[in-house]
This record gives sequence, C-alpha cells and structure tokens, in this order.
Amino acid sequence: MSQFDKVEVMDFLINVLKDHEKSLDELIARAEVIVNERTEDHDFNNSASFPMKIVLKDWQEFKVKALSIDLICFNLLNNVFVISASHGQRLYEYREIIPQIDLTPISLNSGRQKPLKNHRLSIGLELTTRMNPGSGEIEPEINYEIDLQYTRAWLSKELHVNQSLIVCGDIEI
Repeated sequence: MSQFDKVEVMDFLINVLKDHEKSLDELIARAEVIVNERTEDHDFNNSASFPMKIVLKDWQEFKVKALSIDLICFNLLNNVFVISASHGQRLYEYREIIPQIDLTPISLNSGRQKPLKNHRLSIGLELTTRMNPGSGEIEPEINYEIDLQYTRAWLSKELHVNQSLIVCGDIEI
C-alpha cells in the first residue's frame, strides 16, 4: 500500500468518525431533553403524593393552563358553573357564580316552566334560564341549564381543545 493510499484511508476513517460524533451528539442532546422532562414530572409527582387541585380566578390564566390537558369537565352545581382541566397530577379549576335573579318583575302566568332571557357568564358562555312557577306556598324559582352540545363546542373553540376531550361531569380527587 502506497503512502497516498494510507493517507486516503486515514482521511476516510476520520470523516466516518466525525459523522458518528455528530450523530452521537444529536442523540445525547435528545436523550438529555427526554431525561429532563421525565425528571421534572417525576420530581413533581414525588413532591405531591396526591393530586393537586388549583382553583384559578382568572379565565385567561385558566385558558393558558388548559392548553396541555388530558381531559376537561364542565358542570353546573348550585348556581356555580365549574370547568375542570386535568393534566397528570394537576387539576385546574375555574368557577363562576351565577347571580340570583329578582323575580318581582316576572309575571307568574300559568305553565309549568317559562323560559326567561338567557344568562351570559362573564367568560361569554350562555346559559339557559327557566322559571318553575311553584305551587301554593312554594315560591317560584329560577333554574339555570346548560346545553351540552353548545357548551362542549364553545369550550372547544375557546380553549383550542378537541371536543372529544370535553365531557359534562366532575373530576373527583
């Protein structure tokens, strides 16, 4: 083998080693990112041996937290509209109290249920309002209702989440 051939072989080996070094550097960088992500999740899960519930008062902040969620639940409980978003061990919740309606200006004509003007929450979601006239000694009362399809579609659009991840119900911890 001539001196020129030996130099060519050495150049070839050096180039192959450089390519392998670049590939290894990329793989190591990827592995570090994955290990860091899992370590952060693991540290969080170890720091709280039980799920953590975080109640947010600001709708915009809730929207930001809901960007990376596993499931969103909504419900209407005792004149409080509740939206819960779960992400691993964290549960983010937004609540809005629905104000009482003064019944004095409402006519109490016959009929089991009488539709009233719908109520719009501060976040923009519209609720259906119905009046049960009551009977005898029982005072008339206002009931709020949520249209499941409308609410699911509204939340999907507002939170940029697929409707299949949105259900009517509660998340219990």
